Amino acid sequence: MSEISQVAKDMLITKLDEIRERLEVGKTKEEGDTLGNNAESISLIFKTELNVNYERNRIVFGAPGTGKSHTLNEDKNDLIGNDSQDYERVTFHPNYSYANFVGTYKPIMVDSTDEELDSEKRKIISILTDNSKTAQDRYDLLYDKFKGDGLTRLPLLLGLCSDDTFKIKKQDGTDAVGDNTVERNHGKYIRPYVQLRGEEKASGEIVYEYVPGPFMRILVKALKNARTSNPKPYLLIIEEINRANVAAVFGEVFQLLDRDEDGVSEYSINTTEDIKHYLAKAENLGGKPSDYDKIKIPNNMFILATMNSADQGVFPMDTAFKRRWEFEYIGVDDEAKEVEKYIIPIGDKEHRKYVKWNNLRERINDILVSDECKVNEDKLLGPFFISKNMLESACENEERFIKAFESKVIMYLFEDAVKMRPKNIFKKHEGKMTFSAICKTFEEKGEGLFGISDIEYIEKEGQE
Repeated sequence: MSEISQVAKDMLITKLDEIRERLEVGKTKEEGDTLGNNAESISLIFKTELNVNYERNRIVFGAPGTGKSHTLNEDKNDLIGNDSQDYERVTFHPNYSYANFVGTYKPIMVDSTDEELDSEKRKIISILTDNSKTAQDRYDLLYDKFKGDGLTRLPLLLGLCSDDTFKIKKQDGTDAVGDNTVERNHGKYIRPYVQLRGEEKASGEIVYEYVPGPFMRILVKALKNARTSNPKPYLLIIEEINRANVAAVFGEVFQLLDRDEDGVSEYSINTTEDIKHYLAKAENLGGKPSDYDKIKIPNNMFILATMNSADQGVFPMDTAFKRRWEFEYIGVDDEAKEVEKYIIPIGDKEHRKYVKWNNLRERINDILVSDECKVNEDKLLGPFFISKNMLESACENEERFIKAFESKVIMYLFEDAVKMRPKNIFKKHEGKMTFSAICKTFEEKGEGLFGISDIEYIEKEGQE
């Protein structure tokens, strides 16, 4: 809950306490047990008999297209099997937060026939909860309704019902500049639509519940399994880990990443009240909230991640965070053998030629690392810079592949790898150095665009 103000946090905690008091009144002992109020204490097991030869925290990094995600997928299959549900995969992005990753209280929509809601509010709620529409579509549909002095409440209201990003507008209809995430302290604006209620009114429109993120969900599964006589691994895969502010996303969980020789967190953390009550739920781990004053990551939970430091707009990682991970570098040619067989079309229809993708990729990389371009290794083209699926169908739909090559390879080179010195890579392009003009030259000259004149041509299967 770090993303909302202290005032809003205190109000929410106070209300939640009131709800819990109302829920406890009149309940039988049996009912109370489901809330962890009268349950017997339980003990947590962090060290299991699981013995596998995998690092508990590992980050795979390398140039784009080197097969980082593929590597982790192979590790996942080896560790827990290709049909297992004992893992989650999440992709970090700049707006990703602690609430997304670990969990937080969120409003939960429940089926309702509550006549207290007027037709206008019902219409708003129906749009907010319509998962067939994107967050942007829902924002646009509600824009006119909130266009007056209530426009500032719309991003928060929509953010409470969707994790997707969306563009926001000013009252005059022009695009607004700035953040559109949930982290805004406008709780007063949503009170007519989000109401905290006791269980006797739980059939109403919206209630608050603790919603766990992928980290908490995998942690619960691992802790449950740790109590059994058959411990098995549980896996959290994080794609693009450095595209979010990891210090903010991990929060206090950061401390748990220090693992001892057995794979258990070396240090525990003090848990918040909301996490304690969530873990103590009967359907989760049971026991009393006080049983979860301190928690660790057990040795049957693994966290694997990918990163590419060459990407634009990434967040730096501090040394304290990085030293808690094992890093594995995948070289730009480590998986080249996997794409040796793929043949691709280049040039226009009249002068169409065919070359091996890997040969062309290697020649382009040679130019990138030459004294002319001086591009670092982490910006070179990996074997899977163009996906396997696209490579496999390259000669079946040639025009589609040509466009894909332009939108992936040429755009990357133009906008990122050699942005300051495009002439050094697009050597045979004449005229204005624009993306569209460069693509036109590629369609006319093929590999000649890069000044490559001695690449081996391949005879396409079925060619005369």
